[in-house]
Amino acid sequence: MMANYFGGNADESHVCVIAVEGEPLGVAYYQPALATDRTWYLTMIGVRRDKQGQGHGATLMEYVEKTLQESGQRVLLVETSGSEDFALTRKFYTKCGYEQEARVRDYYAAGEDMVLFRKVLNVE
Repeated sequence: MMANYFGGNADESHVCVIAVEGEPLGVAYYQPALATDRTWYLTMIGVRRDKQGQGHGATLMEYVEKTLQESGQRVLLVETSGSEDFALTRKFYTKCGYEQEARVRDYYAAGEDMVLFRKVLNVE
């Protein structure tokens, strides 16, 4: 995904945001959902391990949401693993105001579900 984006092979509507504070802190990547009316996917968000828990992820998320809201986008979706290893990730999305919308069993692998979160950006 990142190689395609930086190699110029991604659709121009894909967006990559890198948080920098003297050095890279985190990254967010988002793109429009195909065949939808102003629905977007947050494909990736991450903060350096030594910088986690300091609000950088929430700041990145707020930036993405604000940018999409200002351009009239309706919904932002994000998916993550349902495994115990991703419990903090799911808690992060909930803390950011996302609602669990769906769970697809055995999505990533046998026994590893996909959990879909949703946040309305603009009501229209």
